[in-house]
Amino acid sequence: MRNRKAAGVDADVEARIAQIEQMTLDQIAEFQRRILTEITTGRIAPREVSAIDRALRKRLKAIEREVREGG
Repeated sequence: MRNRKAAGVDADVEARIAQIEQMTLDQIAEFQRRILTEITTGRIAPREVSAIDRALRKRLKAIEREVREGG
């Protein structure tokens, strides 16, 4: 039972990361507001927060690159 729950959490984090990879800056800002609530209520584990944080940083770097190349 425990393994299923862990697998479900991992799948949820993977889904969030997939969403992050397509987000705009405005969407990232809104996502961060929502995710902070989930973090403070304990609905997201520290390990999951780290994975989401890495994905956000990666996406922000990609947006920065796109801006530099376009401008």
